[in-house]
Order: sequence, then structure tokens, then C-alpha cells
Amino acid sequence: MSYERNFTQIESAQNERLKAAIKLLSSNHALRNSGLAAAEGLHLAQTLLHLPGVSIESVWIPQSLLNKPEWLTMSALSDVLEEGQVRCLVLSDALYAKLSKLATPTGPMIFFEPVNASSTIDLNHDIALLDGIQDPGNVGTLLRNCAAAGIKQVALSDHSAWVWSDKVLRAGMGAQFSLQLYSEAELLKALSLGPLKTPVRVTSLHPKSIDLFDANLKPAGVWVFGSEGQGVSQAWLDRASEHIRIPQSKYIESLNVGSSSAVCLFEQFRQRR
Repeated sequence: MSYERNFTQIESAQNERLKAAIKLLSSNHALRNSGLAAAEGLHLAQTLLHLPGVSIESVWIPQSLLNKPEWLTMSALSDVLEEGQVRCLVLSDALYAKLSKLATPTGPMIFFEPVNASSTIDLNHDIALLDGIQDPGNVGTLLRNCAAAGIKQVALSDHSAWVWSDKVLRAGMGAQFSLQLYSEAELLKALSLGPLKTPVRVTSLHPKSIDLFDANLKPAGVWVFGSEGQGVSQAWLDRASEHIRIPQSKYIESLNVGSSSAVCLFEQFRQRR
């Protein structure tokens, strides 16, 4: 493995670089302020190490992972590693456990720069807004639903969970890397400058709401998904041009936002086939 020449062996818990990494991982605030994000596990590593245009700061590898077939295959096929573009830090499993946030650490841990949208919002294509969704698991699920249903643009309000947090990355299984991600402010600006007839769709029990399966979802538009506790914010309810109701049995009050978004987005996907 030619990338081994870039290995740095860490042998002490007092190593300054290890202590700095642990401190960064202590909170999303610290990590976000550093300009980095961190992803752990082989699935996310598979994505990151083979994705063009991602700037990787470092790769932390537990000793036991080095000779596992899945890591050997992944690293051998990674131009980023093989070309020596990234610093690799190897440490014992015991030291790696101090770095990991998982109950059963597997590695590797990769620090990278979050990927910014490569273009401005295009309202000729769908975009989903995550409106105040604070649960990382729900945010990750929504990102994965969007990617699977062909929605390539996603905006997030300031009150939503950080899209590059470790929990959101794990829940989304790396869906972030296949999406164009924007802020709510960028979406509002696009709507102010864009076509006046861009549909803004919300799920609600509004008196004039229409059954999801009767709605015409073929035109591109904006989907707004709100938090489970508060739902869609009043500001976006007021902006909505289409209030959509998901039909369901009387035995359950509502669906969670992950399930309701999947139902809506895949009904739209079905209509456009």
C-alpha cells in the first residue's frame, strides 16, 4: 500500500494532535467553527475516499482495521490515499476508542471540509425545505428520502440540526454528498426573484387541503417539511400555495416527518414516471 508512507503512528493519549481531535469532536459547535466535519465508519469512508472534489483533512485508522479486507480494497481503490494527498494517522484500538463517538468503534474517522452547493437554486427543479427539524435522525432520514426520490436540492432553516453533524451523516448514510445544500435565506431569495407561480407545498390539515393522491405533483415546486412538535412554521404556512393532506386510517393521529416526507416524495416520483 503506497499510502503507508503518509502514516503517522500515534502511541500516546497525550499526543497533541489526538487531544485536539478529541476536543473538536466534543461538540458540533467546536467542529463547525473549525470549518471541518467528521464522518466515521466504512460506509461513509467509501463515499468520501472516492468522491471527487472533497477536501479531506485527515484519516484516523484503528490498528485492527488496517488488514481487514474491506479496508484494504477500499484504500487500494482510493486515488486520494494512493496519491498521498491525505495524512493518515494510525493508533491502537484503545486510543481510537477515545476518539470515536460510537459504542462499538469501527473506524476510520475522516475529517473533511463540508461540501458547499456548486450552483444557485434552480426553481425549475424541485427543492425541499427542512423547517426547524432539530432531530438529527429525522434530518438524515429526510436527506436520504430526497436523494432516493430524485430531489437534488435541499434547504435547511437555521433551527434545523446541522446537516454535517456525525449523527445526521450516519442517519443519511452520506446522502449529503449527492445533494445541493442551501440555507433557508437562499431559498427565500430565489423565490423572490424566481417565477411567481412556483408551487409551495406543505402537508397540513388546512380546511382547503387536498388529498395527496388527488394533487397534481408533476410541476416542479418547493416541499416544506416541519418539525414533529411544531409542524411547518406559520411563515411557510402563509406562503404555501398547496396544502396537502395525507390520507390515513383513524387509528393513528399522524405520521412522523420521515414517514410523511417519504409518502409525499414517492407519490410525486410515481406521478412523474
